[in-house]
Amino acid sequence: MFFNPGILYMLVSVGLSAVAVVIHFHATHLSLPLPKPLTILAMLLPILAFLNAYIYPNLLHRASSPAARLSPTRLAPLVLQATQSLLTAVLATAFLLRGLVPSPLVVDFLLEARWDDLFVRRLAGRIELVQDSFDCCGFRTLDDRAFPFDGRLSCEEEYHRLRPCRDPWARAMQATSAIDFAVVLTVGLMQLLGLLLMKERTAWWTALRTQDWKADDDCRPLLPADNNDDNNGDHDDVARPQRSAYGALLQASRPEAAAADAARRAVTR
Repeated sequence: MFFNPGILYMLVSVGLSAVAVVIHFHATHLSLPLPKPLTILAMLLPILAFLNAYIYPNLLHRASSPAARLSPTRLAPLVLQATQSLLTAVLATAFLLRGLVPSPLVVDFLLEARWDDLFVRRLAGRIELVQDSFDCCGFRTLDDRAFPFDGRLSCEEEYHRLRPCRDPWARAMQATSAIDFAVVLTVGLMQLLGLLLMKERTAWWTALRTQDWKADDDCRPLLPADNNDDNNGDHDDVARPQRSAYGALLQASRPEAAAADAARRAVTR
């Protein structure tokens, strides 16, 4: 069965980007305290990584040509790979520190600042959406900046809810950060795997543009396979003259043996 690593790489990249798109809209929908540039970059990173891997062999080939030895384009492959690695590291660190392993004080500060911003700007629709999503009222307590702001009935009295929104909102932020971190980490591992596979020249990326994927022609066995049936007779024919010549050489190097042999021949005559 035909297997094309380039197509698989592309499909995985598209899948990771789709996951990041869902996470971006989920974070926006819940007004999570995750900066939009972070989630947008996590959404674009898999596609940018695939494009980088797609053009990398061509850039590497041009950089290795004699005409490019003194050209700035010689550094293009290294610059692109280093830029992608740096972006991956920055995004992974940001998601790690914001949602996965921050101190409780950091989580509390981020959530508090975000809720207070929604309340000060009187974004009633967003606060109501958070409260409806988690079946809660207020931030720390049931009446802590809860929607409705100026109603005759409080959120607790109107919706009969029994818990504040701080804890479920924090868990949603941590889960969102964890998924985006997994997407970024997968992109980094794919970049590493791609660089390792590209040691076989550009054959596996050329498969994206051609119908077949063949191994590099330079990869040949050190010792050619022998055909025993055809070559055994030839080896025997070569070995016989070698043994005869070797025996003659021994006799020539021993005069007394040669004289005794001549005497035996005279007697027999």
